[in-house]
Amino acid sequence: MTVAVLLLALASLTVIAAAVSFVFWGTRPVPHGECVVAFSRITTGDSEPATGRELEEIAHREYAKAVAEGRCEGPSPRWRGWFD
Repeated sequence: MTVAVLLLALASLTVIAAAVSFVFWGTRPVPHGECVVAFSRITTGDSEPATGRELEEIAHREYAKAVAEGRCEGPSPRWRGWFD
């Protein structure tokens, strides 16, 4: 009997974890539509190249600027696309 109760508890926890994961995944904000953000950086020959983190920050800043200016659609929860 204790093995059956343990298996039932384990199955219940698995179902709860799957449901929580699905809700988390479905409510994460994701960009929708096509939005191309381009930027350039000018450096001199003796300057250090930009790190990946710096390039990510620049891209994120330019994307936020494009959304604020209305050139790109802002991110929204993934589930909203299911009902369009």
